[in-house]
Amino acid sequence: MTESEVHRLLAEGALERVEPDPLTAREEVRSAQRHLRSARRIADDDPTGAFAIAYDAMRKAIAAHMRAHGLRLTRGMGHHQRTGQYAPAAVDDPSARASIEAFEGFRLLRNQSEYAALFVEDRDVEELLHHAGVLVSAILVDVGA
Repeated sequence: MTESEVHRLLAEGALERVEPDPLTAREEVRSAQRHLRSARRIADDDPTGAFAIAYDAMRKAIAAHMRAHGLRLTRGMGHHQRTGQYAPAAVDDPSARASIEAFEGFRLLRNQSEYAALFVEDRDVEELLHHAGVLVSAILVDVGA
């Protein structure tokens, strides 16, 4: 996503400018790291729960990037979808590009597990844990946590 895409999201009202808050952003990224550790611990026993926690780690890391850069989602429905639209702006690291691109698929799978009682497969959890780890690490560097 380019800076023009961020401007588009601002113009559409999906994002709004706020005071940058790097301290809280760092705490959010640390929370995302704790989520990843928790998800790894329970993955064998509760793959669906691990998936939900790991997905939240990705979402929180992207939200932390927004917060650090003085942006936040506006009110209304579709927060997770709009988080995904913003996600490409969150990481400049080319090694994290695949993880950013994977977010939308994880969001859809998370919705199915949350609202349609779909049980996620072990391989889905493993893939998400990998991509979430890459993304959280990249954003960790960006926000200086």
